[in-house]
Amino acid sequence: MSGYRSIHREKIGSFPIWQAVCSPVLTKNSASTTTTTTNQSAAACWRVWLACGDGVVRGFLVIEKTLEQKDTLDAAACNFILTHTLLDTAGAEASSSEDQKEEEVQEENQQEESQDSAIGCSQIQVARNYVGDDDSAGDLIVISSDLLGKIRIWLLSEETDDELPEIGSTSTNINAAQEFIVENATGTCIKIMPPNVSGVGDILLAVPCLDGTIAIVATGLTTPKYEKHPTEAGTIVDRWSKAATSIALSGGFHPKKKSFAVGRQDGLVDIFEKSGERCHRMIQHETPVRAVSFTPDGNLLFTSSDDGMVCMWDTSRHGAPVLVKHVVQAHTSWVLDLVSLSDSRRFVSCGMDQQLHVWSAGEMDNRALHSFTSDEAVWTIAQTTTNSARRLIAGSENGGLQIYTLES
Repeated sequence: MSGYRSIHREKIGSFPIWQAVCSPVLTKNSASTTTTTTNQSAAACWRVWLACGDGVVRGFLVIEKTLEQKDTLDAAACNFILTHTLLDTAGAEASSSEDQKEEEVQEENQQEESQDSAIGCSQIQVARNYVGDDDSAGDLIVISSDLLGKIRIWLLSEETDDELPEIGSTSTNINAAQEFIVENATGTCIKIMPPNVSGVGDILLAVPCLDGTIAIVATGLTTPKYEKHPTEAGTIVDRWSKAATSIALSGGFHPKKKSFAVGRQDGLVDIFEKSGERCHRMIQHETPVRAVSFTPDGNLLFTSSDDGMVCMWDTSRHGAPVLVKHVVQAHTSWVLDLVSLSDSRRFVSCGMDQQLHVWSAGEMDNRALHSFTSDEAVWTIAQTTTNSARRLIAGSENGGLQIYTLES
């Protein structure tokens, strides 16, 4: 039996899950997975990376149970294994006792900063440092940001998945390879410029700043076989939108060309091209735009705002994007995240109203294809495709994760 349904629930902690991203498992020998289950080679598996409210980045391996391992398709159809705990450059999750005493002395002078820090890690992105036809090849880059503008970068070898962990094994702690602060960063969005779009060379990061500009920042990493030394991590190599009057809350790179869409606090949506200067501006939204998403084929752009509106734009034509359809009340409150599915025909929205909606790009005038209801506000959604099966993972404000199947 197929259909939209929940297949797994997991409680990570009592802290918020601000953002989740997925990456494929690259092992060429899936039978090497050493678990206590049988027929493991036939099971679908992928990784999910979480930006958590306690400031820690966590990586999990999700392994779906096979039909032989479950009698019914219920909400416990996956094994959920913590494989990586990503730490700062010092490798410490907590301060030493002496450091704690010093922090207590300084606590009264750091109230505002501690309030921001308590939000933890707000953003996370992953990409492969590979330029070629195989989108799943290359070492995995994981990048996080907090609301104070601190960027942390980890690099995981392509061979990481050659021997998948045993169920119940302890996670691997990995120190950040790079750590730096981008001054005046909003902490609301970071995006890796796709290496297959930017070309051979430095791997760059788009970071919105409080003055409305988008800082293009070097990560200190390069694509393989790049002959020059990488630009020092944290170096701002360019700055887009110098005349901006409102900060960017969201952004997304076009999957096939050097184009970047920005959703702003005043409701404007800007698109930047190669020069880094704005080439298009959309004025349909009247409230803050917290999520934008290109379809994988690049032909459509979805945008959403705090009044619950979701818009679809045709970006395939020459000239300015054309508003195709919009849903004025897609949600009853803030739309917090959007994700375009791999078929480029459907997308998913989530919001403060505890709803997740699956939409068809061709039927937005009607109701959503399917809706899920959560027990709390849903801050993030991510999708993955494995063994031709589409899965959606959602993270909520109190540490809850839910996995859905999106086979219609």
